[in-house]
Amino acid sequence: MATRLEARNAKRKAAQRLARVPQVNGLGVVRMGTGYGLKVNLAEEVEAGVIPEAVDGVPLRAEVVGRIRRRRGSSSGG
Repeated sequence: MATRLEARNAKRKAAQRLARVPQVNGLGVVRMGTGYGLKVNLAEEVEAGVIPEAVDGVPLRAEVVGRIRRRRGSSSGG
């Protein structure tokens, strides 16, 4: 398993690699077993092979979470 630092570094490379995949709507570092990996949030399914299994040895897990929409009545202020 990857360390947190390795996952954070791989996240940058994964973000560049996945930038042209329109179904990707989120990417983050997550705990996986005894180490860390990357979670790719998808708006909808993608073809097999579009999301790599790993980047620089850091595992990726993709999950379809649907489209992300702003909630009615919510504001971006604090």
